[in-house]
Amino acid sequence: MKKYSWIFALMIIAGSVFGQGKYGSTPEDSVECITNISLYKEHYKQKNYIDAKEGWINVFEGCPQSQKSTYLNGVKMYRAFIAKESDPAIKSILIDTLFMIYDRRIEYFKQEAYVLGRKGSDMTKYGKDDLLPAYETLKKSVYLGKTNTEAGVFVKYYQTIYLLYSDEKLDKTVLIEEYLPLSEFINGALFNNKANLIEATTDKNKKRYTTKVEQYTSAKSTIDDIFIKIALCGDIEPIIEKRIGENPEDLQTLRVASFLLAKRECTDSEIFATVSVKLYELEPSARSAYGLGLLMSKRKQYSDAAKYLKEAVELCEDCPDKEKYLIKAAKVFYFEKQNKTAAKYARQAIKLNPNNGDAYLTIGMAIAGSADDCSSDAIEKSAVYWLATDYFYKAKAIDPSVAAQANKYIATYKKYFANKEAVFFANLKEGDSYTVGCWGENTKVKIN
Repeated sequence: MKKYSWIFALMIIAGSVFGQGKYGSTPEDSVECITNISLYKEHYKQKNYIDAKEGWINVFEGCPQSQKSTYLNGVKMYRAFIAKESDPAIKSILIDTLFMIYDRRIEYFKQEAYVLGRKGSDMTKYGKDDLLPAYETLKKSVYLGKTNTEAGVFVKYYQTIYLLYSDEKLDKTVLIEEYLPLSEFINGALFNNKANLIEATTDKNKKRYTTKVEQYTSAKSTIDDIFIKIALCGDIEPIIEKRIGENPEDLQTLRVASFLLAKRECTDSEIFATVSVKLYELEPSARSAYGLGLLMSKRKQYSDAAKYLKEAVELCEDCPDKEKYLIKAAKVFYFEKQNKTAAKYARQAIKLNPNNGDAYLTIGMAIAGSADDCSSDAIEKSAVYWLATDYFYKAKAIDPSVAAQANKYIATYKKYFANKEAVFFANLKEGDSYTVGCWGENTKVKIN
């Protein structure tokens, strides 16, 4: 009786869904479809994919538009089959089936951009010997999805281009040209998800949007690292000129161009000047002020550079580039002979990163540059150089990358140390503690 009751129940269900056409063209087809769904899912839930396979195939072929989960589950099952298969010929058939599952999902449930991104990612995994099809699939996904593209797909797409370039199957220009639109899409996705985060009212949504922001930020960093590794100013500038020429007031393009030119230190060109001025006009911000500060600094217009870099620091309350802005501001104020201000900015950079050797070098230079203003007394002037070299020694101790420059400065300013006789007549001896009045800091007596 139970058997017939179950069949009768299926007939009722089939009759109710038959008109929808999702489960087959006839009531009998619907019964068969629902039966196969039920049977394969029982095995699937237990991760018994081998026994689930036959029922799943019947659903996939007999009622392909019945449930989206058919394709989600199929992908998971076939990935497992591929992982366990050792016969290359059979593995190839399984991989082809996996890709067909993605195509059939698009046919019946749309979401082409999203599904192609998943398919393309799997193509990079299972088709490493020929990445061109994966490149084409991922490219289509990215340009269909734009700011809605998953963060991982952006990364896969750009990494695939890089691998093809490394294998000499794609020209370097593809890497260069694809960087700008990808950066614009990612920046758009970041902006959207940050806005969603602000609007989120539940902890669940806040967590979800925070994760997405982190994912897109990481994707941007990965793509930036690849680009910076291979791009030269001569590669970048013509592309930016073309993009800016096509749409000179597009903020997204200007933002990316400003970041890119500054990051690659392509700050001597006219296009950098154009981008910096235009971006500041349209959107005064930490980044645009920094761009103008760099431009003015390159032109040795240090007074203007100091003004813009001071603004960049003020506008960059907790942005990731604040340390860089502070160091550049410190150096420009040093060139302006505003030594106390230069040291102030460098100390702020040290608070953000105690191992910033460049900041210690800059403080040392600012102190040394103040010697004539501090005192006319020979010993007091010598003490300023003692203090300056303390910072140079500190710089190379914490940051080996600045050691060569620190040694150069030490050798330069040692020449200005008082000699043994002058120290003796000042009632001092080497190693004594000495307070440098104009800086309010202690140092040790040193002899030339």
